Amino acid sequence: MNNIDKRSDSTTRKAILVLSASQNLVGHSVHEVVKADWAKDKARGVAEKFDNVGFTVDPTDVPGTLEALQQTLQARSWDGVLVGWCTRGHVEFTVLFEQIVAVIVQQVILQPQLKIMFSSGADNLVETTVRNFPA
Repeated sequence: MNNIDKRSDSTTRKAILVLSASQNLVGHSVHEVVKADWAKDKARGVAEKFDNVGFTVDPTDVPGTLEALQQTLQARSWDGVLVGWCTRGHVEFTVLFEQIVAVIVQQVILQPQLKIMFSSGADNLVETTVRNFPA
């Protein structure tokens, strides 16, 4: 058993997959967005408890995005999936958002401890994560 699968150890970092269409909408990669929010003072004292991994949602390639999401979810034992505002807050992405949630729900069936989270913006990733995984 590797360290990522040892969920009974309270010191184990929580693996969080962060989905965002920020690259398509505003030209910032999800990796930059995650790094920026977790570098702020509000993350002090909690950042070391989480392993935040960005996942780029590409609205121009829905089949490819959904397939890559499914593969990413199955490749590792995740504690949570955070769906960013760029993916869920735009009416033109409603169908894509529904499809993304369906893929995540299929993973929850296999991995019931997986939490589905929703942020209200790029500056709300830390709060969303901590709200779902309180210290």
